[in-house]
Amino acid sequence: MLRLPDGIISSLADLVLGLPRLAAQRIRPQTHLVQYELLVAHPDEEIQRLLTALGCDPGGVASASMGRVDYLQSSSFGDRKILERNTIDESSVKSWQSQLSVEEMQTVTDLVGAELLVELGYEQELLHALKAGVLDRGREVTELYRRIFRTWWDLRSAKAGGLSGLSHAGESAHTTWNISENRDVAIEMLRGEVARLEQILGSS
Repeated sequence: MLRLPDGIISSLADLVLGLPRLAAQRIRPQTHLVQYELLVAHPDEEIQRLLTALGCDPGGVASASMGRVDYLQSSSFGDRKILERNTIDESSVKSWQSQLSVEEMQTVTDLVGAELLVELGYEQELLHALKAGVLDRGREVTELYRRIFRTWWDLRSAKAGGLSGLSHAGESAHTTWNISENRDVAIEMLRGEVARLEQILGSS
């Protein structure tokens, strides 16, 4: 993992460490949940619901239909495909079912965890993956991945000469400070966790 390009490993860290942390914010006061699938399927209703939750006048927005997007031409943010469309495209919602192999679906299930997928409302998607041949390897596998990524993140932060602070799943900056002082111990711990993970995956 330490040999992977930063862009790839950071994206995976977002999935493994960031998603559980983001999911934990749902119970905070004044937090409103917007599910992508519902937003795509019922954009007008979802936008009206969101505006109401924000205390705005939903009557001020006539429709969620695609208007002029010329101003996005010069922007460096967002999905560039929006510039080629004039309607909301629902095809992306289930495209993963044909685009991901069973191995890739297995990786996502292991990294995110079946428990969190169900908690976030993706029980049907999980059932589809299980029918396709994906295994629910249990919480232990997901927790091992999270520990491995936390250790990697701390090693990466220590190598860069800074503290990660609260950059991952509620951990304190003290963790990174210890790792910067005991890098060899952290690497051995990382190797041990990877070996344990390989053992579990090899037996399933």
